[in-house]
Amino acid sequence: MKIRSLRDSALSGVRWTVASRFGLQLITWPVTILVMRLLEPRDYGLLALATIVIGFIALFSELGLGAGLVQADEVDEARARTASGVILGLNLLIAICLIAAAPFIAAWFNEPALTPVMRLLTLELVISAFAAVPSALLERQLRFRELSLALVIGNLAGSAVTVIAALAGLGVWSLVLGALVLASVRTLALLVYHGGIVWPALSLDLTPVRALAQFSGHVIGARVLWYWYSQSDQVIVGRLLQGAQLGNYNVASQLASLPVGKVMDTVNRVSFPVLSRLRSDADKLRSTCQQLLGLFAVYSIGVCWGLAAVAADFVTVVLGPNWLRAIEVLAILAWVAPLRTICSLHNTMTTALGTPQAATKELAVASVITPAAILIGANWNGLNGAATAWLVIAPLLYSLSAWLTARALQLRLLDTVKPLVIPVACGTIMYGAVWLLGAALSERIPAVAVLVLKILLGAATYLVALRIIGPRVVREGLALGRELMRPASAT
Repeated sequence: MKIRSLRDSALSGVRWTVASRFGLQLITWPVTILVMRLLEPRDYGLLALATIVIGFIALFSELGLGAGLVQADEVDEARARTASGVILGLNLLIAICLIAAAPFIAAWFNEPALTPVMRLLTLELVISAFAAVPSALLERQLRFRELSLALVIGNLAGSAVTVIAALAGLGVWSLVLGALVLASVRTLALLVYHGGIVWPALSLDLTPVRALAQFSGHVIGARVLWYWYSQSDQVIVGRLLQGAQLGNYNVASQLASLPVGKVMDTVNRVSFPVLSRLRSDADKLRSTCQQLLGLFAVYSIGVCWGLAAVAADFVTVVLGPNWLRAIEVLAILAWVAPLRTICSLHNTMTTALGTPQAATKELAVASVITPAAILIGANWNGLNGAATAWLVIAPLLYSLSAWLTARALQLRLLDTVKPLVIPVACGTIMYGAVWLLGAALSERIPAVAVLVLKILLGAATYLVALRIIGPRVVREGLALGRELMRPASAT
């Protein structure tokens, strides 16, 4: 694909993906908060346990073939059909094993109610298997419009079912049904946009996908390590503490990552195929990666540190008294969320460069450090101790990630860290301003008014600080915004 054509396709993809994610944020935030108010912490604890187990096993459900298809130079029908057959067969086998193992897993967590939840959620694996190859082929073709629409349609359907079931008093089953409907509708939409099912090859000959094995092996290794690194805290909290405690931790983790998680998914989906095709232009690749890091740091630090600054007010006003134990956890996890998501962006960059071993090395270290620190923290101070451990884990892992990314991009370490300096300074000023406002406000002011005033002051302070300290960052952001809104030129 020509550079100009690639650029236009990427910009079109960014426009569609950003628009869809932004629209989903407007919908999912109110829905998520409403459901949280309707359900109990234990409901979220049960779903978290089931999701952790199923999600880990699901990492092996496609053997990294989806990413391999996106990154491969060519994909013919035989390769696509063979990949489809492997993925579907693996998912069926995994679903059967999980259904049989559910009672034993529930007993290990000392949660008997986990068994039926896990068994029903395994259907999601089988449903999603039919979408794996079509999704990879659409992504390979940079058809982000279709990918975005499928995601939006699926989320709308899943959110509607979740709310209706929660209002009907179904508890944790409202979350389970919502997840299944989301997967079903999204899969159906992807099949329609792709033009039908990629029928699995009936042959046992795996030669067509053998060329993807080396790349996919690194991808699977990185995904397994990343999953254990990102979920080990919830495994430990779920094992050591009660289900309601895990529910508080899980909800705080969701809220802390929600503002950046959707954006990070957008950035990863768009940047991976684009950066993969820029490998021949080293200078352009480096400048693109640095710009991505800078702009994402501006967004993530502003939003996440702002959330940390108003954590107590937000939980009290928006979630209600059932979730007060989540306040300190939310504040801490929101503080470290930018570093964690930037590490994810680093991994996307190095994998797109064809050096996934960099991500594997980082995640191998993370998979050892994280559970050890969380275990120490949880034994020391329970729920809050587990969260506090992240104040040590996140900076250490970010330092390692930045160093490995700099080596892969052939940059100085300072060049990968420098994009964070201005956002960190502005975020610190914002946090201080919000804290001072909270200290000055009278307790007689309604809690809702306090929350609104803090949000407005925080946003204004951050933007003004950016304008004064980092005008270049603002100009680049505005320029990129105008470019994204401009229609792609004809090729």
